[in-house]
Amino acid sequence: MSSLTLMLPIIVGFIKIKDIKATPLMLIFMYCLLYSILEVVAWYYALHRLQNHFLENLSSYLEVIVISYFYYCVVTTPVRKRVIIFLTLFSLALILWSHFGGDRDFNVIDSYARSIGDIALISSALIFFYQLFNNLEVKNLFTYSYFWIAIAVLIYFSGIFFINIFAEYIAFNNDKSIQEYWNIKEYLTIFHRIFLAIGLWFSTTHQQLNPSSK
Repeated sequence: MSSLTLMLPIIVGFIKIKDIKATPLMLIFMYCLLYSILEVVAWYYALHRLQNHFLENLSSYLEVIVISYFYYCVVTTPVRKRVIIFLTLFSLALILWSHFGGDRDFNVIDSYARSIGDIALISSALIFFYQLFNNLEVKNLFTYSYFWIAIAVLIYFSGIFFINIFAEYIAFNNDKSIQEYWNIKEYLTIFHRIFLAIGLWFSTTHQQLNPSSK
């Protein structure tokens, strides 16, 4: 079900391509496209009974790089931009160390590395929300593209963060509740993609933040 919902923001993105192509929303559209490619490759590997966990680890880099760059483009002050750059580089360094600096296998899902990326993206979304509510320049939040993208990021990565923290413990102990955790992840993924699609749908040039915002 969650795999099918991935098509929703992609379809909306193609419909709204003229509105988003000159805005940071194009990054979100590209994120959805690249993620769909990873999922197709994962399906292919699964159908041929090949190990595909490395694709899950690879998605950590996609999420951190693309979504962080989106927030770098959206925030309006040099200080906030520098904070996002620091969060991105620091989290990528820790993810790389987690994947390649220890005795871990890149073909095994590294939930700790994903948790690091989750923290960086949650922090970036909170920086944006601080800017949004501090400036009070948006008349209607519910028709503001970036608001919905931030909701999608905050809800999804906050939920996934807690799942990733306990994922290895549950898998190691063969806990029956692991299925419940993955069901929660499925629901979070569905809401994530629905909110991304809503954000892309409300993509019009007059809705973007004023560059002079402080």
